[in-house]
Amino acid sequence: MKEITTDMTVFQMIEIYPEIRELLIDLGLNGVENPLMLRTAGKKMTIQKGAQFKKIPWEKVEILFNEHGFVFKEETNNE
Repeated sequence: MKEITTDMTVFQMIEIYPEIRELLIDLGLNGVENPLMLRTAGKKMTIQKGAQFKKIPWEKVEILFNEHGFVFKEETNNE
């Protein structure tokens, strides 16, 4: 399983795992299709914030990501 953290931005996740872009589009977070949106809002937005904004249940996010080999781990605290 590929590990990602809930505090990673959408931009960071797609930089590491480009295939995540399609998963986000499938969830309805289609702003990632626009390179400008990804480079601006994507650098501030986490997947949790995006899901809340689009009213997507977190369980749906976890299930889709798990089905594609991803697992969410606890937030990192690099400060």
